[in-house]
Amino acid sequence: MEDNKIIDGNCWVAYFDILGFKNEIYLNRGQLSVLAYMYKEVIEHINGKLKNIPSFRSLYGCSWFSDTFLLYSLDDSIKSYNTVYSAAKQFFDYMTITKKWLLRGAIAVGDFYVDMNNSIYLGEALIDAYNFTEKQDWIGMVLTPTAYEKLSTHGHAFTYVDGLCFREYVVPVKRRIESNGLEQMVLDSERLWAYHYRKRDPRRDIIMNSMRRVCSKGDGLAISHRRKYDNTLRFYETPCKCSVCSVPSVAIKERLLCG
Repeated sequence: MEDNKIIDGNCWVAYFDILGFKNEIYLNRGQLSVLAYMYKEVIEHINGKLKNIPSFRSLYGCSWFSDTFLLYSLDDSIKSYNTVYSAAKQFFDYMTITKKWLLRGAIAVGDFYVDMNNSIYLGEALIDAYNFTEKQDWIGMVLTPTAYEKLSTHGHAFTYVDGLCFREYVVPVKRRIESNGLEQMVLDSERLWAYHYRKRDPRRDIIMNSMRRVCSKGDGLAISHRRKYDNTLRFYETPCKCSVCSVPSVAIKERLLCG
């Protein structure tokens, strides 16, 4: 990863936020050093083990602030997409499975300006990734429509990596609408390409069992968070009938998109 250059052009951007981070801040009031230590472990992992993974070494940059993490490339080539996707996969696995910090995320493409020395991040790709991350009403990651369109336009033989792929699904989302001069949030859905694990992938069971344990705690879980867990469990419990998910892992060579 580069440390002191400027990006000004079309790039791939993966945006993540941590679900329930604000609540963790309130729960750790007066002892934020405990939460800061956990956060520091994530940063050390990014700068340590993850940097040794080829996809992370190939990234142009990885940045973070509070509960937001950005992974981004130098350009919008298919090679750069594969790099960002693979790094996003590694980050998602580490955060959700190892650290038990649940994420929402999106991969976008478009105009992006970065000046890392001055912490400046601007552009349509960032806005697109942010909007599609924030609107998801579950734990997961999607391709924005613009990203999917670009990949499809390229006629790219999407790479299927380590049991993960994107699957077309009616994703639960939240929308802001205006009624009688007042803005309110409503529950809705949108057909998107969503990141998922194959049925026989042990990581899928780890995530599902973790969410079931949280849901079993009953009243200790906020209604909005329970809804996100339920939506995610429903997604993983819904069979994927594509050819990729119906064959043994050893038979899988290449493919990312399935439905």
